[in-house]
Amino acid sequence: MRRIENYLPLILNNSIARWLRLSVCKFHICFFILCFFTIISNAQKDSVEVEKLYKTGFEKLRIKPQKSIANFENAIAIIDSSDLLKAENKNYFLLKKALMLDQLGHYYRVDTEFVSSLKVLQESLKIKESIGETYTLSTTYRSLGRLYLHKKDTVKGYQFYNKAFDASKKYKNAKEHVNDLSALSAYYLSHNQHEKGKVYAEKALKYADSIGYSKGKSSAIFRFSRYARIKKDYQTAISYSKENSKICKENNDNISLEKVYKNLGYAYRKLKQPEKAVLYYKKSLDLLIEIGLEGHIANRCLSLSNAYTDLGNHERAFAYYRGYKRQQIKDMNIKSVKEFAELEAKYAYEQQKVIDSIRFTEIQKIKESQILEEASTKFWKVTTIIATIFGIIIAIIIFLLRKRREQVKLGELKNKMLQNEIDYKQKDISDFALNISRNHKWREELLKHIKKIKKSSSVKEDANFKALEKAILDREIVDNSAIDFQNKVDVLNTAFYEKLHEKYPTLTKTEVKLCSLIRLNIDNNEIAILQNVALESVYRSRSRLRKKLNLSPEEDLNALLRKL
Repeated sequence: MRRIENYLPLILNNSIARWLRLSVCKFHICFFILCFFTIISNAQKDSVEVEKLYKTGFEKLRIKPQKSIANFENAIAIIDSSDLLKAENKNYFLLKKALMLDQLGHYYRVDTEFVSSLKVLQESLKIKESIGETYTLSTTYRSLGRLYLHKKDTVKGYQFYNKAFDASKKYKNAKEHVNDLSALSAYYLSHNQHEKGKVYAEKALKYADSIGYSKGKSSAIFRFSRYARIKKDYQTAISYSKENSKICKENNDNISLEKVYKNLGYAYRKLKQPEKAVLYYKKSLDLLIEIGLEGHIANRCLSLSNAYTDLGNHERAFAYYRGYKRQQIKDMNIKSVKEFAELEAKYAYEQQKVIDSIRFTEIQKIKESQILEEASTKFWKVTTIIATIFGIIIAIIIFLLRKRREQVKLGELKNKMLQNEIDYKQKDISDFALNISRNHKWREELLKHIKKIKKSSSVKEDANFKALEKAILDREIVDNSAIDFQNKVDVLNTAFYEKLHEKYPTLTKTEVKLCSLIRLNIDNNEIAILQNVALESVYRSRSRLRKKLNLSPEEDLNALLRKL
């Protein structure tokens, strides 16, 4: 009995320890299970979202390509940022990514974004090669071929077309084989091998009919229409295009339908029927705007301008020609005011050439010559004024420098501390004067450009433009006020500068100036305006100043400076 009593505490301790170990083990198991299911849940959520975007993108592909592009880009971003590519079925999502990249490459090319198109197509090709995908390989090859043909590299274009043709034939992808036949037909037609191009178009049409591939049939008929236009058989081209338009409408293929409308407009214009040409060109332009492909809007505006010229409606022709030029400028992404002015001058010359006769053009040339002479005269006048002002500023700077030198010499008789203060002020004033000079040169140069732009009738009465001009003219007042203010600050803080330099000799002149403004209880926004810097720059300067002054986070910078 006594032995049992002796061993009872030991038995109890062992039981408690065993129970604790089991509890901890159970906790770890539950924790790992919870983490595992959380990861699986997130992966499933990403997977569902990718599938949804993928499906919606392909459903709207030929109707609203911009919406599809956004869906594909979002889906690719989810695939790249999630754990889907680490799962067992990663090849499934890699293939989806490659197929979406193929479509992005196609639409980037259609919208004339050639660099982006090449980048995504090359990435798609790498993915397909890495996972051994063969069935859709010809799609990527064909897109690369079209891209290189758009970039006038016919050798590489033909190479990729042949690769696409061989791949679709080898891996027995019937629809892609039809598309490759149409692509080769387009290649030969564009390189004046018309009969060979027609043969490939006939093969594509026959093959598409045999497998019931309406999109391939539409593409082949499009090549027949082009062949008829090359042979100047415009009535046949129109009949092919109208047949093609029905197929495009049945397939909800707005992109191909837009091209058909453009070709109908071209054929009717060649047949001297400008009313119908205008009708179909307008339909083409409306579809381009609807589906969001801006790369061809300029071309359609030019086509409409030419059709209205044929009708004798010069007012409408001029309006669309102006739209053509503006879209060209937008596509070229011109930022320089000078380049914009040159393009406007060139456009004005072409506008008069379209509307009026050669005689009027000669008169316009004389006017342009006079404008150039006046502009040259104004340029030299402005240059003279700027040079004069610059000379005055330099004279003032020299005068101030001499005056400061005399003050330095007089200050040497007093004490070394006063000498240091005068040196500091002399350099500070020099920097301030240089800043004024730069601001003045900037203001005069900008005003010169504004005077040139004023000639354009579209901005003469623009309130925003006038406000801009007034703001630039008011800048001089701000600069003069800033000088007066800084001079007063220097006068008020002479003793403060001495103490600050004595206690913290490593501070820069900019930091000393900031200290003086903080000491006067000027807020950060006003400091940014006075120093002509961004508000974020003031915050960074304050942070660096606190470090140099060895301040802890709890100490107040303003209170410290006011005590000096």
